[in-house]
Amino acid sequence: MGRPKKDAPNRADGLFEVKVTLGRDFDGKLIRKSFYSTVSKADARAKAEQYKIEQAVNRATGAMSEPSVMTFERWAEKWLDTYKKGVVKDHTYHFTYKSNIDKYLVPYFGKAHLMDIQQIDIQKYFNKVCSDTGEPLAKSTLEKHKLILKSMFDAAIDNDLCYKNPVKNIKFQHVTDTAVRNVWTKEQAEKALEYSKKCLRLDIVVYLNTGIRRSELLGLKWEDIDFEENTLHVQRALVQTKGKIVIDRPKSAKSDRIIPFSEEFGKYLKKFQSDNEYVIGLDGYMSPSTYSTQFKEFMEKMNAETGVPILTPHELRHTYGTLKREEGVDIYTIQKVMGHADISITAGTYVHNDIEVLKKQLKV
Repeated sequence: MGRPKKDAPNRADGLFEVKVTLGRDFDGKLIRKSFYSTVSKADARAKAEQYKIEQAVNRATGAMSEPSVMTFERWAEKWLDTYKKGVVKDHTYHFTYKSNIDKYLVPYFGKAHLMDIQQIDIQKYFNKVCSDTGEPLAKSTLEKHKLILKSMFDAAIDNDLCYKNPVKNIKFQHVTDTAVRNVWTKEQAEKALEYSKKCLRLDIVVYLNTGIRRSELLGLKWEDIDFEENTLHVQRALVQTKGKIVIDRPKSAKSDRIIPFSEEFGKYLKKFQSDNEYVIGLDGYMSPSTYSTQFKEFMEKMNAETGVPILTPHELRHTYGTLKREEGVDIYTIQKVMGHADISITAGTYVHNDIEVLKKQLKV
């Protein structure tokens, strides 16, 4: 009996080609890969099977012999642990990086191999990602996602896990970050100050005289206040992360600042000085969760009795900046007092509705 007839090459270049399915892409379409041989289709098919076996072993053992075996999910975990944890502030680690990676990026890219993620996949992510309510995410959030992805792939390239960064020329739809900022008028602020002093609510009085952040207020100690010079040194912030209290440096380098205050406010503040280390609290610091509950209750009470609108601590900070701007204080001074990292933040917040201030200064 003669030998079976040998198959002819199925390619014009004389090679034998076999296509196999390796999985599905982000749209559910089959991912196909070709394998070639100069001998036979059977040899090409054997190469394909060997490739699939090697890939399965590498995924199971976490071997790093081939860049494509590193999944996005596993690299995200390594990247966070190596490049961010302990490097950035704990609050920033959880709320800027880990929360966005866990909530948005890993659920989408998860098991995909770094080498397989292309620019079109990144663009598709930004086309699809949305909030829990189905609305486009805010521009600041999307910019954060883009920054995280770019940094992750830059580090992956440095570690020979992929060869190029797919995060480029990305465009996205977003909702505007410009929201109506609720602030008190001068008259409302004066009424709130009077009521707060009557109720011994030092925190409200501090916000309206210094413009500090809630985290800075909760981290403020009596040793930070110079009653002779009438200044307050902001040099720490207290935040709650995953139920854990973190006392750390302020938000940015420019947030570490000295704020001058009026003699009248200094005299009022000194009345509250006690043996407790912290300005806000009875025995040590007050936790953000406890403070939030007490703050909300007081605001509702004041609103019911005076009609003054309910604001958040952040809106009280904006009230301070707005009133100072209306008094004619220049934005560079406001930037320093409020601890903005960039003058554009101050300008974007306190200059866009500035026509009345300009009229006063120009005397028109």
